[in-house]
Amino acid sequence: MTQTIQGWIKGAAVVVALGLGACAQRPVVKETPPQPPQEVRVPEDVPEPLRVDPMADVPGDKALPVLQGALERVDCTSGEEDLHARMAFEARGGQIANFAYYSKWKPRTCALDFDRNDAKSKWRLMADGGTRVQTPQGIFVIRANAQAYTFEFQKVARQKFCGMLGSINGTMTVIRNAQPPRCSVVGVLDANDEYLENLRRAK
Repeated sequence: MTQTIQGWIKGAAVVVALGLGACAQRPVVKETPPQPPQEVRVPEDVPEPLRVDPMADVPGDKALPVLQGALERVDCTSGEEDLHARMAFEARGGQIANFAYYSKWKPRTCALDFDRNDAKSKWRLMADGGTRVQTPQGIFVIRANAQAYTFEFQKVARQKFCGMLGSINGTMTVIRNAQPPRCSVVGVLDANDEYLENLRRAK
């Protein structure tokens, strides 16, 4: 009887020892707390988009030929009393020598003028025969044929000439040899600005 009890005790001791050994060998797994999402930052040294320089040379452009031929002087207005555009210019042989643009967009007005010999603009002959007039505020392209002169305004900033936001885009076409002078506009009198549109609607 005594031997049997001692055998049970020894057997139990072996089982306990084996269990403790297994516990000692089992690795302890630690739970990692969730990490907050990483903030994505744009590097501060990323350059801004390059702006187009309106005075930059355009490949293919050449110096204008010397003015010669019959003199034309034209002063033409298109529109109504409170909303109109006016163009006055001199030309020789189909080449514009100077031009002045005026517009009334009640209660605001715009006025600008350029001469091919002044220093504030650059006049060049385009490959297709047109005249490119480059200014720091924008570009004008003048085209002439036997019937008309067309002045194209390309993103001409209005702040300097009109004290208004936005830009002038579009065309003004002047019929040649018409009495009285006849002209028309497309786009140049558009507000291109929400504030000015609302101002016009309120009138």
